[in-house]
Amino acid sequence: MKNSLLILIGAASLSAIPVFASTVIVLPTDSSWTNPAGENSGGGSSAITNTAPRSGDGSLEMDGDRTRYVGLGNFYDPSSNLGLLSSVSAFTFDWMVAADSMGSGPGSAASYSPALRLHIWDGNQRSELIWENAYNDNNPAVGGTWYTSAADDNFWRYQTGIGDSLIYNRSISDWSTLGYSSSAYISGISAGIGSSAGAGYHAFVDNVTLTFGGSTAPATSTTYNFETTRASVPDAGSTLFILGAVLSGLAAWKRKSSSRT
Repeated sequence: MKNSLLILIGAASLSAIPVFASTVIVLPTDSSWTNPAGENSGGGSSAITNTAPRSGDGSLEMDGDRTRYVGLGNFYDPSSNLGLLSSVSAFTFDWMVAADSMGSGPGSAASYSPALRLHIWDGNQRSELIWENAYNDNNPAVGGTWYTSAADDNFWRYQTGIGDSLIYNRSISDWSTLGYSSSAYISGISAGIGSSAGAGYHAFVDNVTLTFGGSTAPATSTTYNFETTRASVPDAGSTLFILGAVLSGLAAWKRKSSSRT
């Protein structure tokens, strides 16, 4: 079996456009996810461990000041193109600040959440849309507790050579229409810790989910689940059962579409 296992899940009804979801098991040996040395500072590091499992036997563990765990592309390379920003309908993840975190970021260590980043090229301009708990929840997180971000949450923007947008209350959908051209595209995704977190900061991330489409056609949603072993991979029988659900869902959606013509 491959390091990354695709599990197809179809969800359809006669009253809604179906969402076709997949889960990719990301192991420490998966070359499509990396922790480049240049993305760490102040002793920061990130790696898949079994210290705080989320949904399986592992999660992404992050320590120290500033670290990035980068997936699917190279956000410094304009030829890395994962799809149009205007097609992204959701970008979410699970996160937890460790109970023993001693970070020095804004507020308490628990309120300084890990960051989720969508890396974008628009012409020659590189930028990031960044999720942080500080701009989505007035309540600090409880250390040792898992949280899940929402599809309509706020992101702020950082542009290379320009800096912080100073706008913190726009969703990805808002940004795609108000801040980018129609040709802007995703070059990579990452989870990590922002600079100034402090050497004692400690947090975890899992189930990073990127969703394309969904307004007029079936959405395609992929969840990247960090695991240390293959223990969480379903057996072939389960996979075939889920594949059957996908086909049934697609058939139901097509019947609904045909009935409208």
